[in-house]
Amino acid sequence: MGRVSAASSSLGRMSRGALSVVLIVAAAVVGVAGGVALYAREEIVDANAFTERAVDALERDPVREVVSREIVVQLIDRGSTDLISARPVIESVVDFVVASQPFRRVLRASAAQAHRLLFVRDSGHATFDVADAGTVVVSALRSVSPQVARRIPPNVDATLLELRNRSFATRSLRVAEDVRLLGLVLPAAALVLLALAVAVAPDRRAAVTRAGIALGAGCALVAIAVRVLESRVVANVHGEDELTDADVQAAVRELLDAYLGDLFAWALALGALALLVAAASASLLRPLAAGERLERLRAAARPPARRGWRAVRGVAIAVLGAFVVLEPLLALETVAVVGGALLLYVGTAELLSAIQPRGRAAETRARRRLWPALAAGAVAVAAAAGALVVALDGGEESPAPARAGALTCNGYAELCDRRLDQVVFAGTHNSMSAADSRGWLLANQRRTIPRQLRDGIRLFLIDPHYGVQDRSGRVRTDFAAERRGLNRVGKNLTPEAQRALRGIGGGLGVGTFKGRRDVWLCHSVCELGATNMVAALTDIRRFLERNPGEVVILFDEDYVTERDLAGVYRRAGLMPYLAVLDRDEPLPTLRQLVRSGKRAIVFTEREPSGEYDWNHDGFSFIQDTPLGATKASAFSCRLNRGDASSPLLAVNNWIDRFPPPLSANREVLRPAFIERRLRRCERERGLKPTLVASDFYDQGDLVGAVRELNGLAGRRPAPVR
Repeated sequence: MGRVSAASSSLGRMSRGALSVVLIVAAAVVGVAGGVALYAREEIVDANAFTERAVDALERDPVREVVSREIVVQLIDRGSTDLISARPVIESVVDFVVASQPFRRVLRASAAQAHRLLFVRDSGHATFDVADAGTVVVSALRSVSPQVARRIPPNVDATLLELRNRSFATRSLRVAEDVRLLGLVLPAAALVLLALAVAVAPDRRAAVTRAGIALGAGCALVAIAVRVLESRVVANVHGEDELTDADVQAAVRELLDAYLGDLFAWALALGALALLVAAASASLLRPLAAGERLERLRAAARPPARRGWRAVRGVAIAVLGAFVVLEPLLALETVAVVGGALLLYVGTAELLSAIQPRGRAAETRARRRLWPALAAGAVAVAAAAGALVVALDGGEESPAPARAGALTCNGYAELCDRRLDQVVFAGTHNSMSAADSRGWLLANQRRTIPRQLRDGIRLFLIDPHYGVQDRSGRVRTDFAAERRGLNRVGKNLTPEAQRALRGIGGGLGVGTFKGRRDVWLCHSVCELGATNMVAALTDIRRFLERNPGEVVILFDEDYVTERDLAGVYRRAGLMPYLAVLDRDEPLPTLRQLVRSGKRAIVFTEREPSGEYDWNHDGFSFIQDTPLGATKASAFSCRLNRGDASSPLLAVNNWIDRFPPPLSANREVLRPAFIERRLRRCERERGLKPTLVASDFYDQGDLVGAVRELNGLAGRRPAPVR
């Protein structure tokens, strides 16, 4: 009878132990969910907290930089068409305004309005308008440049963010609103479950240890999930126009940190506290020895005896290795969180074991010895597995190669079997000189090279120069390296250019050069604007990587040595894409270029040495029309450079005045004007125009006119990435 009673008692203890474990797991899950819901309720859904975090984000340099530049672009877009030349003045005023207290009040009011829109169901979409930004900027401009201020509409606003009905952000914030009640109910429910788990456990100290480890694991998962979310969101945002990927990603990272950084910190703090409680409880159960724990870890690392388990172990290790390769920084942070949690637990337990009184009962020491080690191991496995799944699931897809049956060339299958001299390419003059790029005083284009590529531009006229960038970010022309006379260059600059230089407190040859010389894309002199050539070519290389059916042409007006030019193309990763043409053979078709992968063609205005076979003598392959037309009626189709046997005809289609006039170029960008002019040049020259370059290409429909000239009217090109 005694044996039956003992067996029944043992079975009861096992049942109570299993129930306690189930309650602990449930409490950890409910507690973690409740903690996240409570944070969302108090720090995001709450109107005051939401607006204060928006203001806090504006205090961070990357966010403030993006906000300033976006406001500048929108003010110029909505104001007078010739405001581009006044961009430096507008930039300086906007930078000052965005850092001021009046703007913070404007932002706080706008954030409050955005909060109301975000958390009202079925509101359509929410637009984050800085409604009074135009008023504040115009008021400041009046004291600096009244003429510029008059050209900006006084009631202009700035849209910084628009959340559509289907956007992830809107859905997630509305879910946060739905769990307002859960933020109060779930933490209380977690406490009740924990109390029940300890009450029913046959060994309450062991139950406390398990509960602490479970909550610590849950908090670690929350901390890692925050970092995974930030990593995935940042990796999938991209710059547009004047904002590079790095600019936007840095701003988004800071914005997320403003709203979620405290959640990460609280998860770490609460997890550490839970592990401290677990360690303290474990040390009361039995003294812990670090050597014993290390021996158990080594034993766990040995390959299992069964082949099936060894295969599972191998797959897990390979997957974790892929995670480390794909997300090294995130993997390092994951290891830091998990490793720190383990060290905190083991170290605290070791310390308490060393100082606690000896003489515990033998049965107490032996009780459930493996629970702390097994549960701590579960923390590491669960955290790494969760981070791996999210990281691999959310990564950006690699661009797929063009399928043989679905090949398009520059957007159209019809172009694939045409030679280069049978296809019209839309191009831009001084492609790098974009008003959307900070620092360009006198721009020939509004949009940056990445935006030009997206809009259908495939010909880029660029000017490589030597420049030295100082600590303030300003680039100075290195005339000595270019072997150009300073006085001669200065005399060739128009009075407007000289005034622009004086307006920024500089001039040619003023001051000493401190910094590393590099190759920059500049128009005449880098003091008037400069774009790093490696960065520009890297944008083109990325475009070619993502779009395997696209062919681009680069025409360099070089002021640098051929060796340095080759170094720039190599650093940008464009070398594998550079095509080699034979002047004595027919030009290749677009299909041949696409199939070979050599889809970037480089021409130079200066006679090349022949050392680099991809650097083609431009005016051996190209003949062009005259430059210098100051009005549309002055355009001519006469031969300018090159010779009559050059297979490619380039038409220079821009108004050549200084500063570049946006409004005057609109007339020559009308499709009817472009088509009429190119057909006239074809009749006069007996050669199909294939290269047409313009200023401010987006102010008309250059790309549409080229589509018409290629016989593709009404057809939509294949989408580009």
